[in-house]
Amino acid sequence: MKIVVVGGGISGVSAAYILKKYTTNEVTLIEKNPFIGGKACTFKEDGYTIEAGPNGFLDNKEEIKKLIEESNFGDNVIQSKDDARRRFIFSNSKLYELPENPVNLLFNIFNNFLTPLGRLRIVEEFFIKAKMEDETLESFVKRRLGQEMLDKLIGPMACGVYAGNPKNMSMDSTFLRIKEIERQYGSLIKGLIVLMKERKANTSSASGPFSAKLMSFKMGVGSFIKHLSSNIVVINNTVVSLRKNSKRYVIELENGSIEADCVVFAIPSYALSKIFKAMDRDFSQILSSIEYAPVNVVSLGFDRKNLPDVTNSFGYLFNLRDIRDVIGVLFDSSIFDFRADKNKLLVRVVIGGALKSDSAYKQNPIELSVKELQRSAKIFKPFEYSHVERYAKAIPQYGLNHKNILKDVACFEENNGGIFITGNAFYGVSLNDCVKASYNLLNKID
Repeated sequence: MKIVVVGGGISGVSAAYILKKYTTNEVTLIEKNPFIGGKACTFKEDGYTIEAGPNGFLDNKEEIKKLIEESNFGDNVIQSKDDARRRFIFSNSKLYELPENPVNLLFNIFNNFLTPLGRLRIVEEFFIKAKMEDETLESFVKRRLGQEMLDKLIGPMACGVYAGNPKNMSMDSTFLRIKEIERQYGSLIKGLIVLMKERKANTSSASGPFSAKLMSFKMGVGSFIKHLSSNIVVINNTVVSLRKNSKRYVIELENGSIEADCVVFAIPSYALSKIFKAMDRDFSQILSSIEYAPVNVVSLGFDRKNLPDVTNSFGYLFNLRDIRDVIGVLFDSSIFDFRADKNKLLVRVVIGGALKSDSAYKQNPIELSVKELQRSAKIFKPFEYSHVERYAKAIPQYGLNHKNILKDVACFEENNGGIFITGNAFYGVSLNDCVKASYNLLNKID
């Protein structure tokens, strides 16, 4: 059987690698760009190593660790520095360092980050009745923990991880584990305390029962994608449409065509929508309804001398009420040494997202970044390097209808045997999620 995988990002490349390893089928990958990796692209310039997309992966997920081991890339894995444990929130003109322990975080035993009323509101969480049905992140946090926790902690995290707007994000589709804790224990804080005690009893780690280390690769995330694709047949072409003849699927390309018994699509939903438009107009419209957050990623390089202490950390997010254009700042070379030469600092500034989508279309992202670093991090020295990545459609957003979309995807696959759909528009946006979805294909493809 011949399998064609469409899309050369982490979802497509990992799918192609896994299907080739675990099956006897012929596997071919189609990617429209002349390079593999999609947004998971790493390049080196002027002594700085730039990640155009994902920052790395967490070591608490088995699938990506399994893929690294199976592909013999384990010797290239590196752990983030101790400085990366330090994280901050910019609120009311001040940077507040967050504790690692989640219970201390919830009770706010640090620096008067929350007001007395805000702390009291958290204590009331014990007595709030659980809500079983799905809801938005904003609804959940305001109901259980109050407006302050939404503005100062949970909302910023949603911006940082998903570039999302809490008003629209589904709990079941983006923060399912947190929603499950409420359903199981009736109280979020009670559930976290129970889980902490259970995990503490089963671990000797001193770093905390909820800790997960950020990992990457010696040459960046892009090096892993290139490694996975090294023994895969890759065709650089653009898929235009799909049809079926008497026996097989015919994939119409910009230049030519190719036949396959099975087609795996691992491309953005808006691109997939165009391919399926003639085949199934209703499904095409469902795919086009998935919204994406626009993001600009600005990388700035500095000489480290006389920079403020906050630069020796992972970075910081913003109180939702303090966000102007920038939704997050990461000190990339304080997270991983390889991202800058010695005595240099690489800063990544993220602009826009679903909450501040208009900001992603402003004319001068470098100027916006410099102004924000001056305001919040007190970095006033001039940068010596800059690079900008503009993504009009960066990260897919999972709204309250996302579960229905997944049902529609399953129905389409059932009605069109031999077509399978994966990727971050459906099954999670992290590297871990994308790899897990690729392994799940083995349960679907004979």
